[in-house]
Parts: sequence; C-alpha cells; structure tokens
Amino acid sequence: MNTFLLNAGVSRAIVVRSIRIAIVVGTVLNLINQGDAILGTAESDLAKAGLTYCVPFFVAMYGALSATKDHRKKTLGQDQPHKTDEDRRARAPEPLE
Repeated sequence: MNTFLLNAGVSRAIVVRSIRIAIVVGTVLNLINQGDAILGTAESDLAKAGLTYCVPFFVAMYGALSATKDHRKKTLGQDQPHKTDEDRRARAPEPLE
C-alpha cells in the first residue's frame, strides 16, 4: 500500500474501507455507464472507467476524514474557536528555554 496517505496521518483502516467502497460503487457505476461497451455494442473508454473508481474512493476518504476531524474536535474540546490572539497565547504551552 502507498505510504503517502499513511504518512499524512490517515489511518490504514480508513484507506482500506475507502478502497472497498470504491470497488463496489465503482463497479456498479461502470456497469451503468459502460454497459454498452461491456455488452460489446460500443467502444470502451478506459480513462472513464478508471476515473469511475477514483470518485467514490475520494468521496469515502473525504467523508471519513471529516468525521474523524469532527469527532476529535468534540472529544478533545477543541470545538470552540480562539477569540483573540491573547486567548490563543494563554492556552498555548510555555516554550522550553
């Protein structure tokens, strides 16, 4: 598996789940969109077929990452924005010298 996403802080479970969703949804969409090509009555467009799998993957990734971010904000108590720079400095840890 590509380690780029994992190095970016995305969990392996989210990537694997997104791939599974992309395979199922992408296959259904390809059957709908490329049905004529599958039956042999039209030409197949491989670029469109490939992109059809990318869209559900990225939608699933975005949804999972958004939900994770919202969950972390709520559980860590970071859902309130900082009102001023003074408030931000007051909440920041003291720098080590």
